[in-house]
Amino acid sequence: MSTLNQPPTTVNCEPAMNRNPPPSMRDEVLREAGYKGANPTCRNILTLQLHHMVWVKDGGGTEAINLIALCGHCHDMHTQGDIPASAIRHWKGLLHALNHAFNKESIDLLLYLAHPQMENVWYTGDGLLRFAALIAAGLVEVAESQFSVGVRYGDSAPTSPPTTAVRLRLSDKGKQLVDSWKKGDEAQFQAAMQM
Repeated sequence: MSTLNQPPTTVNCEPAMNRNPPPSMRDEVLREAGYKGANPTCRNILTLQLHHMVWVKDGGGTEAINLIALCGHCHDMHTQGDIPASAIRHWKGLLHALNHAFNKESIDLLLYLAHPQMENVWYTGDGLLRFAALIAAGLVEVAESQFSVGVRYGDSAPTSPPTTAVRLRLSDKGKQLVDSWKKGDEAQFQAAMQM
């Protein structure tokens, strides 16, 4: 039986400062994840926590390369073993790679197009430009396009400018990348990059 005068039965041997990164490091990791949870199937923006990919008890430090932003639920799921460490490493690697190749909006647009109901959305020409980097990388493709010369009255010149509308979708490579990202599957990701 324990009394108030006895020391606790378990002691955390790690100093608190080893667990908590400085504010500048926290901000760097949150910026890397776009101020969202790194799990692409969650992307929670509230109550984000920093997870040590190599746990502090196992010698992991508080450098940005060892930290990933997760919501409390995903953090708990990983700690309990429901999200494997390989998925966490894969998400971190993809965030790092995608952040160097694309801006935050492009990353969000990639996940946006992965929703099946988004394949029936039409975009104007200027909307198409927001997907330019993803199209150039072969991750998004034009599924269908329409062109209109504007409204004419009789034989007169058009009274409105010509317009273009396009329907976009993920390419096969884009589908493989997003699917592997969501699953945290490194082998599937490598196969997608070979396409």
